[in-house]
Amino acid sequence: MNKQVVTIGIIILIVFGIAFFLFKISPEEKNQLANSAYQLDTSGAKQISAPLPFDPATDRYQGDAKAKNVFIEYSDYQCPACAVYSEILKQVPAVFGDTVFVYRYFPLTQIHKNSVISSLAAEAAGAQGKYWEMHDILFSKQTEWEGMAHPLETFAQYAQQIGVANIDQFKTDITSQKYKAVIEKNNNEALGLSLPGTPAMFFNGHNLQNADLAGLKQQAEQFRNK
Repeated sequence: MNKQVVTIGIIILIVFGIAFFLFKISPEEKNQLANSAYQLDTSGAKQISAPLPFDPATDRYQGDAKAKNVFIEYSDYQCPACAVYSEILKQVPAVFGDTVFVYRYFPLTQIHKNSVISSLAAEAAGAQGKYWEMHDILFSKQTEWEGMAHPLETFAQYAQQIGVANIDQFKTDITSQKYKAVIEKNNNEALGLSLPGTPAMFFNGHNLQNADLAGLKQQAEQFRNK
């Protein structure tokens, strides 16, 4: 009888201990726990000297896939600087001339808890033909969703706004992490390049220093294929 009482007492203490822990952890820690499923495998990262070649079959790009020049950005949807540059870089194909713009993922998961799930949202919208529309709305509404513990429903609202046809499929593609391998591939490439942060930009394999559009174009001229 005493053993049963002791056992019950231990169970009660464990339950209260868990409850106390959940109550005491900070909002930031709760957010980290909520987003712990959206982590990336970085074991495939290997040192490289230049970005992998542009592949129109797998890359997200704007402009002519047969252009002679390739402008690649490594970016994070939760990065404030990337949001600013998104308006600038959409002009690259027109302003640079004979250049395709390529967007690749570099989620800074250590400081941006929603960087991976937002990338998954972009891919899920892209699967239904609305990649660049989701790309734009994620950046334009970044301050709205960046601090959310559970942004899925907000992303679904964005998907409705931009005309994604099957919202249930969109949400399933995010929660199942269907396109996680694409994001991991880009992320490991960025790690292999030892990029210090985002945005990071390359023109024909050469790293450009962050600048306005005119400054970027001026830097790129020396590496242009004519």
